[in-house]
Amino acid sequence: MDTQKYISVQTLNKYIKAKFDQDASLRNIYITGEISNFRPHPSGHLYFTLKDDHAKISAIMFYSNAKKLSFQIANGMKVYIRAFVSVYEPNGEYQLYVQSLEQDGLGKLFIEFENLKKKLSNEGLFDQKHKKPIPKYPKSIAVLAAKNGDAVHDFIKIAHDRFPFARIILFPIPVQGKNAYLKIIEALKRVDQLGFDIVVITRGGGNIEELWNFNEEALARQIFQCQTPIMSAVGHEMNFTICDFVSDMRAATPSEAALFATPDQNELKKHLDGLQQQLKYRINQYLKIQQQKLVRLKHSYFLNTPEALYSHEILRVTHLKDQLFYHFKMFDMKVYQQLLQYQELLKQRMDQNIQKQNYKTQHLIVQLDALSPLKIMQRGYTLIKKDEQLMKSKDDVKTDDIIDIQFYDGIKKAQIK
Repeated sequence: MDTQKYISVQTLNKYIKAKFDQDASLRNIYITGEISNFRPHPSGHLYFTLKDDHAKISAIMFYSNAKKLSFQIANGMKVYIRAFVSVYEPNGEYQLYVQSLEQDGLGKLFIEFENLKKKLSNEGLFDQKHKKPIPKYPKSIAVLAAKNGDAVHDFIKIAHDRFPFARIILFPIPVQGKNAYLKIIEALKRVDQLGFDIVVITRGGGNIEELWNFNEEALARQIFQCQTPIMSAVGHEMNFTICDFVSDMRAATPSEAALFATPDQNELKKHLDGLQQQLKYRINQYLKIQQQKLVRLKHSYFLNTPEALYSHEILRVTHLKDQLFYHFKMFDMKVYQQLLQYQELLKQRMDQNIQKQNYKTQHLIVQLDALSPLKIMQRGYTLIKKDEQLMKSKDDVKTDDIIDIQFYDGIKKAQIK
């Protein structure tokens, strides 16, 4: 039998727990039911069963969360719970790990909260692309908080200790009570126009009713419209408000908001000291390298024999000069030879042209001689003229006219009878 394919019970429970923990939908659930089998532990942890008419599930609320309850839990109590679901490995049982718990009667507020949260989320008011960055080194911080509340005192003290260079101004607002959110909106509009680097909205913790002004839709939309980066620090770690989701940054507590809003001057000083040491080191290294270069240059061959810097160039210029002279000389010889060639060619062309013209002239003389009257006269023909006029017809002369008869070898006069 192959035993390697069999796993232990612990391995299976670990695997199932990992699956639960990786499921995002089980990390933050809102559930309602009735408490039964309530078992408070001496350590402060609360164990109970949450049930309805058809099912039940085990639940535990650790002391860190249980100590924030403002009422006593009892069997039969209808409650609204925010929790996450996981598996307890030793017995393989899944259960609720309760983070906050409210009595029945506040259920409508939870429903309104969830509906508004879903509505604004669908509109994109919570999208990360709309979040404005919080300045690293703020010059001025506006704090909207109750005038004498612990929240603002914690924020101012921590922020001043960390970064005393920032100017912190308190703008008192009502943080609970009917229509307090309208005063908050009015203050926020005014502060947004004053050029602060950051606006921090803060108050201490409380139940959902006490924090409800920070869940009002009108306040959420005003925060979204602000040009100044808004940091929300409403309540404690377990308190979430609509104001937290729409702000550019959410801090779990006012003290954490001070940490997010200001840099630590001690850390900055350490960082500056580190940069100063790096700068000194790099300057010393640079000077050392330059000094080494200076020493090398001081003992270099060229500085000790400066003529070596230009002797090579002198030789190069001389060589170029010789080349130039040679090329000019070769150029003159070539030109001279070309001129002689052109002269000889011109003479040949002229001789050829003269011969050609002589040939044409001889040809024309032969043609002219062939057409000459004297040539005809040699064959026995004569020309008869009277008064230097050539007689072409017998009617051109009369009896007793004196005429000239031109033979090929001379002229004789005659009288017409």
